[in-house]
Amino acid sequence: ITFAGMPLNPAEVKWEETYSFDKSNVFLVEFFAKGNELMRTMDVKIHYQASGENFDVKMMMKGNTAETIIDKKNELAVQIFGAGSETPMYNAGGFKYPAPEELKQLQLVPTDETREILGFACKKYTYTHKKIFGEVWLTEAVNLSNDIGVFRAGKMAALHNTLSVPGFVMEMTTEDEKGGKTLMKTISLRNNENYTVDLKGVEMSVALNKVNYYTF
Repeated sequence: ITFAGMPLNPAEVKWEETYSFDKSNVFLVEFFAKGNELMRTMDVKIHYQASGENFDVKMMMKGNTAETIIDKKNELAVQIFGAGSETPMYNAGGFKYPAPEELKQLQLVPTDETREILGFACKKYTYTHKKIFGEVWLTEAVNLSNDIGVFRAGKMAALHNTLSVPGFVMEMTTEDEKGGKTLMKTISLRNNENYTVDLKGVEMSVALNKVNYYTF
């Protein structure tokens, strides 16, 4: 079996039999067409460890659930397509952290606008990135990584994985020149929730080539 022209060696990709989490953050992503017409929504829940680095991103839309476990210790991600269904598909692949010069920083422009989101004081920033633009609401009152926040939940980290100013993203919008808009917002943080993913005996596809950490 080959992948990207290289022989697979599953022994080089190691994952745990179970992953356990005790906290969760909840987000909502809304997709709008031109004219502010709501087209679809996606519920996102990120499970993470209060004492640990691993986390799990679960995206749920119209009965379809995709789940990605980020295993920091083994430097790999386990993707579960159709999670919760009778025939889920599993894929494990290693990742690599980008070098400092490879980081993609989103330049934020501060405004004078402030508001509270879930009781936290937030400040509004704007940005333009190629042909998309939008706004970001940041708070310095939440001491959590944006890896387990709406910035990651909305898959924005794949485009620009760092921000030019410190803070936790509570809400974010992206708009394009054709009028399409995506709104990503935080629903709740730091929920106590025990969640375990059991991978014992599953049929796991393995990708040998490592990809950028922020691709997942």
